[in-house]
Amino acid sequence: MQKRKIEKDELAAVLEDHRKWLESSGERGAKADLRGRDLSGHNLQQANFERANLEGVDLYRTNCRTANFKAANLCGAGMVEADLQWAIFLCADLRDARLERASLHYANFSKSNLSRARMQNVFLHNAYFQEATLESADLRGASFRFTQMDKANLRGANLSGAVIAATKMIGADLSESDLSNTQITMSDFENATMCNARLNHAHVLKTGFHMADMRGADFIDSKVESVDFGNARLSRENRKVKTAG
Repeated sequence: MQKRKIEKDELAAVLEDHRKWLESSGERGAKADLRGRDLSGHNLQQANFERANLEGVDLYRTNCRTANFKAANLCGAGMVEADLQWAIFLCADLRDARLERASLHYANFSKSNLSRARMQNVFLHNAYFQEATLESADLRGASFRFTQMDKANLRGANLSGAVIAATKMIGADLSESDLSNTQITMSDFENATMCNARLNHAHVLKTGFHMADMRGADFIDSKVESVDFGNARLSRENRKVKTAG
């Protein structure tokens, strides 16, 4: 179904009413409700959509740098190839959102819900996902560099082919996740839960799994070098990995 395009003047009026609604705690103006609208092509840099209803909106290739989406409803939103650098998604609802090939440098998704989000080939450099939910998210081919994902829920997520460098996943839940064919370097998985995670054909270098729960993890045909498995819980068949590096 084709989404209805919103014109520049109409969008400006909606954002102005939303600003008044936020500043007056709902006594003036009106909460932005742009469900199902096509916002692509607009310059939304620094726009404030805090707590707005943006369910199913189209932001294809849209400039949303430094925009504020805190606690917004973005369920099913399309943000394919969007520029989301420095954008704030704190506590936002992004279930089933589409972010393929989006640029998320320095974006803050802490405590957001990205369950089942499609995030293939996204750039997550210096992005923040502390305590975020990415359960069953599709992160195939994603690029993680200096990404903060402490206590994130990645249970059942697909990270196959991802590059994970200098990333913190302390206390994260990666149970049943697919990490096959990944390149993991200088990252920290301390206290992470990785039960039955698939790391087959992965290349893991100078990475820490101190006290991680890795029972049932699959390391078949993986290359593990200079890795710290100190006090990690490994299945009997995987204990030989402990001395591989």
